[in-house]
Amino acid sequence: MNTKIEEAKRLIAGIVSHQKNTDDRLRNFEDQVKDLKHAQKLLAEGQTKTYEPEVHNNDFALKQYKNEDGSVQWNTTTVSKNIAGQGRVNVEQKGLLDAEVYANQWHADLCKMNQDRSLARMMMKDPYTPKADMKLYSHLQKAPSFMKNAVNKIFADNAGVGSEWIPDEFRTELYQTFQVPRGLRALLPSVQMERETLLIPKLSRGGRPFIKGVATDDLAKYQASTIETAQKTVRAKGLATLMNIYDAAGEDSAFAIIPALSRQIAQDLEDAFEDCMINGDTNATHQDDIANWNVRERWGASGLGGSSDHRRLFLGMRAAAFDKSSTVDIGGTAMSFAEFMSVNSQLGELAVGNKVCVVSPEALVANFLQLEQVVTLEKFGPQATILTGELARLAGIPIVLSRFMSADMNASGLYDNATKDKTGFLIFNTDSWYQYVRRQITIESDKDITSGVIQLVSTMRAVMDSPDADALKNVAFGFNLPI
Repeated sequence: MNTKIEEAKRLIAGIVSHQKNTDDRLRNFEDQVKDLKHAQKLLAEGQTKTYEPEVHNNDFALKQYKNEDGSVQWNTTTVSKNIAGQGRVNVEQKGLLDAEVYANQWHADLCKMNQDRSLARMMMKDPYTPKADMKLYSHLQKAPSFMKNAVNKIFADNAGVGSEWIPDEFRTELYQTFQVPRGLRALLPSVQMERETLLIPKLSRGGRPFIKGVATDDLAKYQASTIETAQKTVRAKGLATLMNIYDAAGEDSAFAIIPALSRQIAQDLEDAFEDCMINGDTNATHQDDIANWNVRERWGASGLGGSSDHRRLFLGMRAAAFDKSSTVDIGGTAMSFAEFMSVNSQLGELAVGNKVCVVSPEALVANFLQLEQVVTLEKFGPQATILTGELARLAGIPIVLSRFMSADMNASGLYDNATKDKTGFLIFNTDSWYQYVRRQITIESDKDITSGVIQLVSTMRAVMDSPDADALKNVAFGFNLPI
């Protein structure tokens, strides 16, 4: 077992032991919450699978990147080809540097070097990277023999032969490593959108069978029924974050911050998406006072509540539960198991499907761990499948922490910037909610010569939505939970 998961189990076991063996269960409450958050972090890190590019280990697969004139197809482009029976058609031809699957390890290493170099140059006022260039050159000399002559042309001086090599712009996608959803988003099925708008056809109601009549000389027609169809429209929306980097960075310093910068770019967008999953609202007037709501001090004070606030990107699950009238007032006292099941029962027939419970760290310590029916991580069987971020189970439902399930709501389950001593939890059907992805993370840069700053902008286009009927209760919210 992963050592980080083992450490998470140890921390959780310590909290549980405190809850069971101490008269004042909420003594050192803040320390317990801190340990729980740390356990969650360790668990997420232990469960996160590092993206390993698919490598075929087939040298001759590189031949697809050679053009008819012997040059190399560096980037994906559309070319015109004669196809038997179809005439001349436009087809997409993959490039060596932006291939989704690598032919061999040399190919994978080449793309990684190119990505690192390009990102470093984006952070520099004068994109000059002689060390990275030499590293690339040395690597290119190790190309398979049938590719070597074509590859060596890239450092030629004459235009059209090698001038397009080592582009100054970053490739379209950020590292695949950071495209893998983490946290709560990883629990949602993903649908790739080919266009900005996706129309989802569905049956609102199927046909109705009737008893088949007995055959007679006067043949009777079967009784008919009419099916009802509907259509769900999903539109991709974008998130963006801008970072300012002073242009004094040289090659060494730029390469030094690449790992931290890459992680932060992805984390910023992941956090914004998860926050919206829980707290988003698309009504003109947001249900919460988001102009004053800086959840756990994550977002700072500027830009809150405006039209571009990320919590307006799509309808979140709390707002959806209010819209569907699938909410339960816990009553402001410690939650009982019966009250938890009452929230679960709001899902109706979906309550027997695949579900996840999303809680705040405070709710888990102050309420859930008080229930004898809770099974915590260290008690899971050795064959148990653990969801991303799962720390416990109640009635067989995985319990997942989210920092964006806040502990500063009022007794009505909303943030009003006045009463800030309540929390809550969500239960949702995982087969009912999807992430619709038009484009994963991309990154661009620009230089502002008037301020001496390099601006890095990272964006993604994705939303969360459900193809279910709007009235279907596929999420429930238990609120007015004490801390």
